[in-house]
Amino acid sequence: MAKQIKRPPKRREKAQGRISIRVPPSNTALIIVDVQQEFPIPSALVRKIEAYSRQFTCRIFTRFVNPSDSFFRRKLKITCCAPGSIGTKLLIAPSKDDIVLDKDTYGLAPRQIRQIKARGITRVVVCGLETDACVLGIMYSLFDSQIHARVEPSLCWSSTGLHREALEIIAMQFEPP
Repeated sequence: MAKQIKRPPKRREKAQGRISIRVPPSNTALIIVDVQQEFPIPSALVRKIEAYSRQFTCRIFTRFVNPSDSFFRRKLKITCCAPGSIGTKLLIAPSKDDIVLDKDTYGLAPRQIRQIKARGITRVVVCGLETDACVLGIMYSLFDSQIHARVEPSLCWSSTGLHREALEIIAMQFEPP
């Protein structure tokens, strides 16, 4: 009879649309981008993001808030998400240990990056919407701030139809060769 070798349990990684269930280290956070009332995100995707988010000790929510004097209003004529409006309500409830960052840009401001780093976060996984706008903008902000980031493609979405193209840009710009 052959001696059985005890092996550590296998890590479950992303494979054919499934996402990892491995518990990330404490220096790794999940950034959930603009999953809020205003945007037409599929409810099944919200449920998937919420389930995936439970494995992180730190979740960071971004919320697009569009004040009356914003560049979005002046330049792009986007009038949704006024401060205090129902459109800014997050679709996943943050806990007391989570970080909520209100933003009026595509990416993150330097003060928001400092807030992330103050929690000891050096790596992030990014998900949410819009892949071709705010997700991409946040990836650039994180890269410029020397925070290691990767996108979870199955948990991102774009209403513009440019999801795949945005993922190609992300792969070219942020993935090692």
